[in-house]
Amino acid sequence: MTEQTMKIDPVKLSEAVAFAADKHSDQTRKRAKDDPRPRIPYISHLMAVSGMVIEDGGDTDEAIAGLLHDYIEDIDEDGADELEQRFGARVRDLVIGCSGPKKEQIPDFRTRKQLYLDHLTSTRDDGAVRVSLADKVHNARSTVSDLETDGPSVWDRFNAGVEDQLWWYGSLSAAYTDHAEDGRADEQRAAELQRLVARMKEFGGQ
Repeated sequence: MTEQTMKIDPVKLSEAVAFAADKHSDQTRKRAKDDPRPRIPYISHLMAVSGMVIEDGGDTDEAIAGLLHDYIEDIDEDGADELEQRFGARVRDLVIGCSGPKKEQIPDFRTRKQLYLDHLTSTRDDGAVRVSLADKVHNARSTVSDLETDGPSVWDRFNAGVEDQLWWYGSLSAAYTDHAEDGRADEQRAAELQRLVARMKEFGGQ
């Protein structure tokens, strides 16, 4: 009996990589303003998320959504139609499902994030959960790595304070754990986020 391998369309995925690299070309990952280290191009995060989605069993559309999950939120809030035209309705819907309201729309951090959490906990779309979880795990990995290197000053890079950040990640972890118990999220990935959140708390006084 041969093992089954998930088939990913290389042409479609390559097109999405080029699109994401172009659209996010001016973005970099978070660093302190006075950090002398080179800025990391944002495409590194998008490719990591897409790779994680594939590792967790995602199909081509989900892998593309991993690359484009920040497009509507960060680049073009009216870009849903363009995503559909280029990559199809499924990719568009996945990206919309992974997008939260902008700070300009809802200034209060917890109110804004609670809307995302409400949508996350209510969705029954396995693909949307998979893409969202990969995004949050990679962000958490990066934050923990920076905390271990630079210490608690890392929290100063974020718009919200440490208490809000820990609430956010703790709430996300609980939501993904529930999805994993219901079979909608990878158990090992959800458990990884739990461990990362616990490590964050060691640098947050909790």
